[in-house]
Order: sequence, then structure tokens, then C-alpha cells
Amino acid sequence: MSLPERPHRGAPPARQSASSQIALIFVARTVLNTAHRIIYPFLPALARGLDLSLAAASGLVTVRFVAGLAAPFIGPWADGQPRRRTMEIGLALLVVAALLLVASNSIALAAVAFALFGLSKVFYDPAVHAYLGELVPYQRRARAIGAVELSWSSAWLIGVPATGLLMDRFNWRSPWLLLAALGVLSLGLTHARLPAVSPPAQRRRSTTAIRSLLHAWRDLLRQRPVIALLLTSMLLSMSMELPFIVYGAWLEDAFGLGLSTLGLASIVVGLAEASAELGTTLLTDRVGKKRSVFLGLLGLTISLLLLPTLADLGLVAALAGVVLVVLSFEFAIVSLLPLVTEMAPGARASLLSLNVTAFSLGRMAGATTGGWLWSWQPEQIAYQAVAGATCALLAAVAVWRGLAEIEGPTSGQE
Repeated sequence: MSLPERPHRGAPPARQSASSQIALIFVARTVLNTAHRIIYPFLPALARGLDLSLAAASGLVTVRFVAGLAAPFIGPWADGQPRRRTMEIGLALLVVAALLLVASNSIALAAVAFALFGLSKVFYDPAVHAYLGELVPYQRRARAIGAVELSWSSAWLIGVPATGLLMDRFNWRSPWLLLAALGVLSLGLTHARLPAVSPPAQRRRSTTAIRSLLHAWRDLLRQRPVIALLLTSMLLSMSMELPFIVYGAWLEDAFGLGLSTLGLASIVVGLAEASAELGTTLLTDRVGKKRSVFLGLLGLTISLLLLPTLADLGLVAALAGVVLVVLSFEFAIVSLLPLVTEMAPGARASLLSLNVTAFSLGRMAGATTGGWLWSWQPEQIAYQAVAGATCALLAAVAVWRGLAEIEGPTSGQE
């Protein structure tokens, strides 16, 4: 993939081309995403290691999403900081969280670690997307964001099988120790290779003119498309979290998969996500961001409704159903991100952070509800699937009624 280098106004020349910077971000974000992705298939193993019930362990996942509620407080501050600094903070929090989980022997320490995992995403992800919003023209932004979002599927394709093998050979703590080391490496590369570009003067003035966080939120939340966006993001994340919080337990109980087999079976999920992310890079800019999100949500609704029927037909059919769900979800969410980056160009990190909060609220609700439904009806995925389909359909309505396609500037700069 070749993207033009776009120097920032008043900034020294970048030390790397735009493509090289995107590649570095891809690597660092793969490490960060791995720490989040391996929870789902190996939540039962983590619960056993900490001597917790599956419901209590799913509560730790909820703690991680609670940390996302800090995002609106961080966003206005981040809009006045070099994007690299915010990325570095996120990676440093990842390292601390992984080391704390390695040392955990109680639910309290594990809860602190999970909260820090959540904060690491709160700092890192909005900074990356804001950075891409300034680096790449809007007409080609889905292509760049799709390339970076391949780190999500890469984390699953590489991290999940590796975690299964490490847990089988050593113990449940070993993957987190490796992630801490990779986090340190990513932090060093980010500091050494990404340019420390200060925000444009216009953004600094607008940020300091906002006298309080309430003013920043008010300026954004008074816009109807922003409300529709946040509702869409919350419902979209909830639709996926409902079935996925019990993904590992479902495959273990329904089909008798062990840790290594579970990790290898999860490769199909990573391949589905990679296909959706590649599809975003090829199609979303051409089809239109709003239309792509809407089509993805309709596909997600249908595939979730089909999942229980396919699950009754055996493991292969169940995994095919999971593939359909993941393809639709990933295409919808990755197509949504470039739309978000241009809705408020003067306050990108602020809006992206609010959007992280919406995602976190949806995931909290989905994780809590999905775990409760599993406790009520173990080995059944139908209830989570129907609830998730309802959320996806409501999100599609919010997109159709509340969002408009944006005609962004031809330049990546404001």
C-alpha cells in the first residue's frame, strides 16, 4: 500500500514516509490488540487460574470497559498534545497492566490490571485515528484506516493461537509476560520513529478556549449527527459483545475444544476479520462510508439470527456462522471510523474519545448481559444472538436516520 506523505504545517519533515508510519502503528497496535483479544477465547482458563467463576471473570472484562468512561476527560487534553505522546502513554499503560496481571493472585489486583488495559486503549486508539485523520486525505482515509485495523485481525490470527500454545506448555500467565516485553519494544519504536508533531496552532487556540470539559462536550453533543454516531457505536459494540463474551465457553462446552484447539479454531475468526478489513480498504471509499456501515449492520443482524441454527448443525457450521457475524461486524465498524474522523476536524481526539466511551458502554452492557444469560442458560448461544441482532438492527436505523455522508476535504490537513 502506498500513501502520500503529508507533512504537518509548521512541523519538521517526518522521519518516515506515511506508509512507514502506518506500518509501525500497525505493529504496535497488534501488540495492544492482542492483550484485548485473547481474553475472549481464554476467559475460562483465566477464570480457573484466578479461581473465579465465569460470571466473575466476565466482570473483569466489564471493569476493562468501565475504564473507557474516562475517554471524554482525556480527549480534550489529547487534542492539545502531540499524537505520539498520547500513543506512548497508551503503550506504557499496556506494559504496566500486563505485568500486574502476571503478578495477580487475587481478583482485586486483576481488576486493576484490566482497568489499565482499558485505559491503554482509551489513550492509544483515538490518538492513532486522529493522527490518520491529519495524515491522509478523507477520500482515501478508509483505505489507511482499514490497513491499520488489520492489526485487529492480526492480533487474533497470531495472538490467539500463540496464547493457546503458551498456556498449554507453561501456564495462563506466560502470554502476558511476553506481551509486556513486546509492549516495551513497541513503545521504544514509537518514540524513536514517529515524529513528535505538535497540534496546529488553530487547534491549540480552540482547545485552550474551551474553559471546561463541559464546554467541549456541549459543542459536540449539541450536534444531531454526533448523537446518532454515539448511539450507533454503543449498539454496534453491544451487538457483538453479547455473544462473544461467551465465545470460548460456548465452543468448549458445545464441541469439547481444548485450549490449543480453541486457539487454532479461532484462526477462522481472524481470517474473517482480515477479509472484512481488506474489503474496507477496497470498497468503503468507493461505496461511501455511511452506506458501507448500513450494509454491514444489516448483514450483522441477519448473521446473528442465523447463528443458533448453524450451531445446531455441528462445529463446521457453527464456525461458518461465526465467520458471517465477524465479517459483517468488522466491515461495519471499520467503515464507521473514517466517518468519525471527519465529523469534527477541529476536535478529532475529543469526538473519537467520546466514541470510545460509547463503545465501552455498549461492551459493558453486552459483557454483563451475555455473561448473565450464560449463567441462566449454559451452552445456549441463541439468547445472546437474538439480543445482539436486535441491537444491530437498532444501530442500522440510527445510521440511516441520523448520519449523513460527509464530503471531506481533498487534503488531510484542515
